[in-house]
Amino acid sequence: MWTWRTFARCGLGIFILLHALAHAVLPLRGVLEYPPQSLASALTIVAYSLALVALFAAGVGILGSRLFGRHVTRLMGIGLVSSAVALTMGWDPAAWWGLALDAALAGAFVGARNIGVLAADSQPTANPARGRAGRWLAEAVACALVGYIAVGTVLWPWHRRWGTTPADRVLALPGDPVSRNPNYELTHAVTIDAPPDVVWAWLVQLGQDRAGFYSYDWLERLVLADVHNVYEIRPEWQQRAAGDFVRAAPPGYLGGLFGRDVGWTIGQFEPGRAMVLEHWGAFVLEPAGPNQTRFIIRSSIGGPDAPAWGAGLTFALFELPHFIMERKMMLTIKACAERYPAVARLER
Repeated sequence: MWTWRTFARCGLGIFILLHALAHAVLPLRGVLEYPPQSLASALTIVAYSLALVALFAAGVGILGSRLFGRHVTRLMGIGLVSSAVALTMGWDPAAWWGLALDAALAGAFVGARNIGVLAADSQPTANPARGRAGRWLAEAVACALVGYIAVGTVLWPWHRRWGTTPADRVLALPGDPVSRNPNYELTHAVTIDAPPDVVWAWLVQLGQDRAGFYSYDWLERLVLADVHNVYEIRPEWQQRAAGDFVRAAPPGYLGGLFGRDVGWTIGQFEPGRAMVLEHWGAFVLEPAGPNQTRFIIRSSIGGPDAPAWGAGLTFALFELPHFIMERKMMLTIKACAERYPAVARLER
């Protein structure tokens, strides 16, 4: 039976989880400097990482994980101190809100501990074996969630610039805003041992109703997107133009929950060189020497006014999965262009 203490504990745990994820607003607003150029910048990044992971683990512990619950006081202490350091050293006009929430959470946590809210309700289990299995499963889920957040936090500086060089990151590309800030960008790149026209033949075929996205299509089908990769050049898929729609899912996907058509409109189109998909990014091919191409994808993410709640959702649901899928797509296009260059030229 749920008591008021159970509701209070769950409410506190969820509040701490949301506060932890809200720290993701710091890199999305460009507050953190990657790579750090000073000791202060490095300390800010470390404090930010500790705050996000420790507070998230504390929230999971309060919600019922025995593994993290044993260390919840220590995790809260590390998380709140690190949060205050990160918000102070990486100062932003909205940092006052974060510091106020740190103070409120510290008071709420101490009060909850003193009146017994953090003590989990103990009830007998009709089937002890089933109860043990349920606890093991719950702990596995808790560890997976904390591990995912920790990996996402640690890998962010690397995967947001995966495969790029300093020259790639400063290179002006189609689709760039007039006043661009690299701190608000994701840029990924790979070198392909094939000329741009061969790579283009594979790239221009992107789309759920064409060759798919050359990524993990079984995962895309798992969310009912009905994507099936096609590893061949088809002449009927070689024509695109600005204003065309690159479909991500079948019409009426999930009963029209996201509108009748889900995908991206081509904002700019330069045959053989660039295709800019609105709300995704610029897909650009740059010659890199004899029979070589730099395949670059640049997306905008964040900004000076990025909301904390949006940053938390972006961090938890988008950043790492997006990188995994986009990286696979780029590597598959590289493999196809290098393996079948003659076929691509013939079809074009």
